[in-house]
Amino acid sequence: MPIGKLRTDMILKRLGNKTKMAEELIKQFPTHKIYIEPFFGAGGMFFNKPKVKYNIVNDSDSDVFNLFNVVSNQKEELEKLFFEMPIHQDLISYWNKNEEIDEIKKALRFLMLSNFVLNGRGTTLRLGATGGSSGIKNNFYNQLKTTYDLIHDVQFCNKDFRVFFNSFYLDDRANKKESDNTFIYCDPPYLGTNDNYKDSFTEDDSNDLFDCLIESKCKFAMSEFDNQFILKQAEERGLNLIYMGERKNIKNRRTEILITNYQNNQKSLFA
Repeated sequence: MPIGKLRTDMILKRLGNKTKMAEELIKQFPTHKIYIEPFFGAGGMFFNKPKVKYNIVNDSDSDVFNLFNVVSNQKEELEKLFFEMPIHQDLISYWNKNEEIDEIKKALRFLMLSNFVLNGRGTTLRLGATGGSSGIKNNFYNQLKTTYDLIHDVQFCNKDFRVFFNSFYLDDRANKKESDNTFIYCDPPYLGTNDNYKDSFTEDDSNDLFDCLIESKCKFAMSEFDNQFILKQAEERGLNLIYMGERKNIKNRRTEILITNYQNNQKSLFA
């Protein structure tokens, strides 16, 4: 897919995903043949960037992993059950109180509670702009096909990022050719913010992530806000910071930054 045509029709909608920023972020990425993303989330970056030959992604959230695993390996069964499923408030109320063990039902529960209630956190079914139940089901078919086409051959993991890093490439860091062809993009839960993830990030987590990225010997970029702890860590480690714009809401205004270990043509915040 060419840069500049943002994809907004992916199967999972989630707060904080990078779809709206993808075009500007991709301009900062180096050439690579191996793409690694330790915090996949809704896949807003992966689904909007040109796909490379080898892709390894990860998310510690079992709901995220299960959804994309089901899409990759049980697409037809997921589609069949979705079209048979009655979409109404009683189902949302039930799933707000009860979890599912079956993989496909677990994936459907996650989709409904993420996509069709207010901000992915409410208890009321939101149908308005979707054209009701029939609109939801018509959109789902296209979203499922598009997502499957892009994700079915991707290596997907469900691990804490520290375990993920150790499992996949720290043991191979002596292979300089492989390192030169590898790019890691991180979009972790932002430090000091309320997020839509099950676990929030701490300063220790952020410090560990910086350590993992630097020890990888690969080119990397990490999205964050201009949190003072993050800025200090980046400066002490000799990393580059790129101003990506401001994100505003009713309560505050924050500066979005991209932290890299490679040079680019954009002005650094430390310049």
